[in-house]
Amino acid sequence: MDSGSKTEQISEDTSAIKEMFSALNIKVNTISPIRLGKYDPTSSARRRPVRIRLPHTDAVADVIRLSGKLKSIDRFRLVSLSRDRTPAQIGYYKRIKQQLTDRTLAGETGLSIKYIHGVPKVVQTRNYSGN
Repeated sequence: MDSGSKTEQISEDTSAIKEMFSALNIKVNTISPIRLGKYDPTSSARRRPVRIRLPHTDAVADVIRLSGKLKSIDRFRLVSLSRDRTPAQIGYYKRIKQQLTDRTLAGETGLSIKYIHGVPKVVQTRNYSGN
């Protein structure tokens, strides 16, 4: 990939991200997109993921919280957003997910994983039966 096409790709990524943030009504001044993975000119059908660094954790939380709205916008309906997790966070989530599976197989019902202060926990869901 020559430097001109790399610059063009960064420019395209930046404008698409700005358009996406505008659709979510999120105001972020600084956007620095980085394509992850190796460039493979033979596989143009599969796009590489983009990592975006945002200046504040509040902006990250807003983007993740509002990302479900992208499904209703045709241009962004296939876009998925997630936090960049460390290996320790990934391992912790896997343990929580396994705990949920084990407890469900043991007969407990109404369990789900809920993020409490940014930490995943297995919780009992509330049943609103109208009583």
